Amino acid sequence: MISRRGWESLLTALVALFLSFYALNYLLVLLALVAFAFLASEIVLFHLDTLGLGSRSFEATRRSRIPRVAVGTPGHTDVSVRYTGDAGIVAELFDTIPDGLAVRGKPPRRGGWWGPGETKSLSTGFVARVRGSYLIGPTYVRVRSRLGLAERRIALPTERPIQVVPENPVRKPGQLRRRIFTRVQGRMQLRHRGYGTEFRALRPYQLSDDIRHIAWRRSTLKQLVVREFEQESRQDVLIVIDVSPAMLAGRTGESVLDHASAAATMIAGYAQRSGEDRLGLLTYSGKVHQFLRPSRGPPHFRRLYENVGILAVREGTFDLAKVLDAVGMRLRHGAHVIVFSPFDRPLDGLRRSYAHFKARGHHLYAFVPDLGTFYSAGADPSFQRSLAWAIEDDRLHFHKVLAELRSEAIPTFPFDRRGAGTKVITAYGQMRAWGSMA
Repeated sequence: MISRRGWESLLTALVALFLSFYALNYLLVLLALVAFAFLASEIVLFHLDTLGLGSRSFEATRRSRIPRVAVGTPGHTDVSVRYTGDAGIVAELFDTIPDGLAVRGKPPRRGGWWGPGETKSLSTGFVARVRGSYLIGPTYVRVRSRLGLAERRIALPTERPIQVVPENPVRKPGQLRRRIFTRVQGRMQLRHRGYGTEFRALRPYQLSDDIRHIAWRRSTLKQLVVREFEQESRQDVLIVIDVSPAMLAGRTGESVLDHASAAATMIAGYAQRSGEDRLGLLTYSGKVHQFLRPSRGPPHFRRLYENVGILAVREGTFDLAKVLDAVGMRLRHGAHVIVFSPFDRPLDGLRRSYAHFKARGHHLYAFVPDLGTFYSAGADPSFQRSLAWAIEDDRLHFHKVLAELRSEAIPTFPFDRRGAGTKVITAYGQMRAWGSMA
């Protein structure tokens, strides 16, 4: 194809030829014809010389293997391209980075003379901005004529998938060793009171205590003292995320769905760090789109992180009563079910479904976003009036949902555009310590 410089040069030659004809200056006509013929021959010869040039003339290798990064985490990708053609070329090498990954500095390019058998490398640094699934590549080679009048762009198959997941607040995830397994990790209670093997404290005797745990040497005739131990808590936790269009409220990267994904990642990080709770995931919008049964282990958490990172909106609505019925059919044992949804659909049939849900030994906790706080203000006065009307309507619906959920004695936790992380971690810590989040 003809480059921008080529079009400008041809246009300049044509204008000079027209002016020379208009002035009846045969010398200028001759010079303009010679210039136009030279430019046209340069472009034609370039296309003839590069007819056999294609992706088979290059061997591309992407050396970096980054399957997953967290939001805000820097990364890099390296690609090496070897030219296998017979004649040297003037070419420029550049890589394709998706919009969800912000390139650090200027987009790197590598250009110049490229001889047969020569290898050129290109390294690109980036920072993950928005969670999701992306494809790095392809790598392009732009071959140019010597004067830059024509060029040919060749795409090389160097695509590499990468997943951007919400940032995990727990560093170095994995099961803790027994010697560093403490009761509190950050603000998270990793164990709860009970009769186990690790000593916790001494406290006064109660009628419900086992007499085998009485500390006789510390007790007196007036006051008996018992030993209190740490006991591991092994509970099933299911995270339910609404993936209906109502979760799109907010800016890109800061929508309700993004905040729910980040909160789910926090819970997963602490659950994986403790190595005790079994964690699962269910997404719903009109029907169950995905269900990961509560489990433990690095492979399970790796799969859970990947699925939380690529959550996307589906068509449909979120019906809490149907969700509780679906959870009851899929979980045999009692579990703590954490739901993230604005509950834009009327809560019809909730009382019956919730009664059956509790009868199976499950516990429900609802995290409800205040959609009115996720809007961004604009400069247009007419937009301001429309925005105020939309915010007021969402606020009324928000308070109505809170009242209906709390009337059924469902623990409800509202959150705004700052996110649900703090409330989720506090509530999850209480659940681990006392077996309840209410």
